[in-house]
Amino acid sequence: MTTETTSAYDPLLRWIHWATAILFILAMLIGFYCGQQQPGTSPRRELLEVHKSLGVTLLLLAILRLAVRATTTAPAEPSFIGRWVRLAARLNHGALYFVLFAMPVTGYLFSSAGGYSLKYFWTFSWPRLVVNNPAIAHIGQTSHDLLAYLVYAVVTCISPRRSGMFS
Repeated sequence: MTTETTSAYDPLLRWIHWATAILFILAMLIGFYCGQQQPGTSPRRELLEVHKSLGVTLLLLAILRLAVRATTTAPAEPSFIGRWVRLAARLNHGALYFVLFAMPVTGYLFSSAGGYSLKYFWTFSWPRLVVNNPAIAHIGQTSHDLLAYLVYAVVTCISPRRSGMFS
């Protein structure tokens, strides 16, 4: 990591950020829609394959994002942002990182232990590290569902107007 200052994030990091944001919103919308549909029906089954594949892709992007962030310099925070807004932004940012890792892991546990498909965009199947374990499947499903509510709360709290940042 260098000590020089910069006025913007690394271009690769910005690309990862926007790809993550778009894929995250898409996965969230698909997951919400599928949650409203009857289990075992079409297009729910097919959309869940996309949802799971997006989740794995997001996990891989999160790992890449941390690696790039660890090797690049971040711009300084704007001086006009108050201490409480800065703290709230950091907490929200931390919650988003937590969710980027926890959602795919809990979804994987739910699918793997529950005996559901683990195909990546209909190409290959991920290995099952947990097989036929209803208790772990239930924990994975419950955790995944609870984290979804956290996502809805965190995403609705990032509006600059709500934070007073641009008032």
